[in-house]
Amino acid sequence: MAHSGWRIGVDTGGTFTDFIAWNGQQLYLLKVPSTPAAPEQAVLQGVAQIVQSKPSHLLLLHGTTVGTNALLERKGARVAFLTTEGFRDLLFLARQTRRELYSLCPQPAPCLAERALCAEVPERIAYDGMVLQPLDTSGLPRLIRRWKRDGVEAVAVCLLFSYANPAHERRLGELLSPHFPVSLSSEVAPEFREYERASTTFLNAYLMPILTRYLHALQTKITFSDPEGFQRENLRGATTASLLLSHSNGGLMGVAQACRLPISTVLSGPAAGVMGAWAVGRQSGHPRLLTFDMGGTSTDVALIDKEPTRVGLSEVAGMPIRLPQLEIHTIGAGGGSIASLDAAGSLRVGPQSAAADPGPAAYGKGDLPTVTDAHVVLGHLLPETFGFGQLPLQPEGAWRALEPLARALGISVPETAEAILEQARARMAKALRLVSAARGYDPADFTLLAFGGAGPLHTTALARLLGVRRWLLPRFPGVLSAYGLLWMDVVHEAVRTVLGTPFASGEWQGAYLNGYGSLLHELHQECAQALQEAGAAPEAAHYSLYADLRYRGQSYEITVLFDPAQPQRTAEMFHELHARHYGFSMPGRPLELVNLRMRAVALQPKPVGGEWQAKIFPPTQQQNVFSDPDGTILGANGDSTPLAPHRLPPTTRLYLSGEWVEVPVLWREALSPRQRVPVPALIVQPDTTLLIEPGWQVEVDPQGNLVGQRV
Repeated sequence: MAHSGWRIGVDTGGTFTDFIAWNGQQLYLLKVPSTPAAPEQAVLQGVAQIVQSKPSHLLLLHGTTVGTNALLERKGARVAFLTTEGFRDLLFLARQTRRELYSLCPQPAPCLAERALCAEVPERIAYDGMVLQPLDTSGLPRLIRRWKRDGVEAVAVCLLFSYANPAHERRLGELLSPHFPVSLSSEVAPEFREYERASTTFLNAYLMPILTRYLHALQTKITFSDPEGFQRENLRGATTASLLLSHSNGGLMGVAQACRLPISTVLSGPAAGVMGAWAVGRQSGHPRLLTFDMGGTSTDVALIDKEPTRVGLSEVAGMPIRLPQLEIHTIGAGGGSIASLDAAGSLRVGPQSAAADPGPAAYGKGDLPTVTDAHVVLGHLLPETFGFGQLPLQPEGAWRALEPLARALGISVPETAEAILEQARARMAKALRLVSAARGYDPADFTLLAFGGAGPLHTTALARLLGVRRWLLPRFPGVLSAYGLLWMDVVHEAVRTVLGTPFASGEWQGAYLNGYGSLLHELHQECAQALQEAGAAPEAAHYSLYADLRYRGQSYEITVLFDPAQPQRTAEMFHELHARHYGFSMPGRPLELVNLRMRAVALQPKPVGGEWQAKIFPPTQQQNVFSDPDGTILGANGDSTPLAPHRLPPTTRLYLSGEWVEVPVLWREALSPRQRVPVPALIVQPDTTLLIEPGWQVEVDPQGNLVGQRV
């Protein structure tokens, strides 16, 4: 396959690493097992399988879980924290809110910081940026020596009111950077609220060494500057090669920015999945979506109301992150989630996961019962088709793993498997209600779009639990996050706090003329620099301005689109949004401007035009595997692989609603647009399996998606 250039979306998951490659004409997909000990190895293996000849250009778009896993597993760097004198315990005091309101012995939120590594520096800046006490750095050399002795790997600096005047932080950064990687709050999160700013800065430093090492290793090999990067001779010497990372805000960013702001990659993969769902919904006429992404280790859910929902604050590992990002709710329930009994003898599913190694018991390497094993026991997964037909499942291993649970619960093995799925689905439905019903949206008004390797197995059951009337299954749901990377644009968002500014037409115009014009210029310059680092043209980008507004006296704000030439229209939009969110508005009450934000978007080429024809590479040495028009998967020599339709049984037995029933087995690639699908059924495709329960009318739409309507 000789192609001049490639755009390859790569999403690294806990169990599989997914690839979608586009050469400007066709889409190619691939799944390879993840390599958690060295994540770049799976990435390099996949790229080497796809790119068979020397390309003129290779652009790798990457969604990574390296930062996320380091946070969740507490395997980041040892970080020292430096703050204003008198505020050493800032990270430990946190917000003093009670997570368990009625608990007599509430436990504080976990903190990744070590108090022995928290230090103070004499200085003080006022709320308006005025220097009240000059910075005293005389004790810094002693601190540096002590931190080196204690094995510190990175330093986080967060001084009071540094968002208003970053001079002291920048000076500390200059003195510390020759010795440690340094994270400054005035660069990471230049907004007011010192605890959230400190937490975000600390977590950024916590991830900086591990993500920087990973990205440098990957970039060195992917750009062919390392002669040992790829074993294939024909991959060396590409004219140009580059790497972009998925940002938690649903955009792409350059490697330099990702190394400076590794905290922005925490939702890297899930954000790509939401953007892939948004793209599919946009193309198929379903603008309102509840997205459900279930992989091997976790499940991510989100709501799309024409556009993905965005927030400015989230929480990971018990610590807040103050950054613009897509609103995604994650729970520890995936195909590899382990089922067990608690101290009271009740069934529990997750959050522990068997991951890729040893994996579910049906993989043949472990003996822990998982959600995947429950599906195998119930007949939902065909052993001969799993993992592109190259990872045959062992049903006897799944049955053995569930037998101890069944004996302890006093029920049969199939009933135990059903109970495992019921509990996992109850947690998933709760998460979907959190992003919909809890925010005033009726799930019945949305289309449920399930993806991820395990998501389609739960689509119809979740739709029933939520009262959803319609669901949508993309053409290749198992690699939709990788597909979403091809739909992402280069995006940067800059923010500055302007706390206390009155927001009324005349007052804003005066403030704008008296200094905010230079602030907007500063925001524009930051965005332009970030776009340039990512290889995008700043002059061709689209820039949007947003204002964080609140009623005077309120504690929190709402972000609205802002046109400086029409501040009154911005105020009207705020009143409308406030009424929608909280049920009331106060148009006569004065408004206060808190933050100004600028969002820059540099559009990227999209894989549109013509029918999606995907060539499929199974994770073996066999290459050039493709799909014939009739849906048959053929190898390079023309022989059918184990996934060919004639290798599939015409029917299979499933355990549904307490009894074994015979249902048809359908090959997804053999289905035609407008074709009606019999129900119930098991639909098999290379990247996933769809279980359709009774009670639905299912049809293939013109784009090749499966659409189910409640009957």
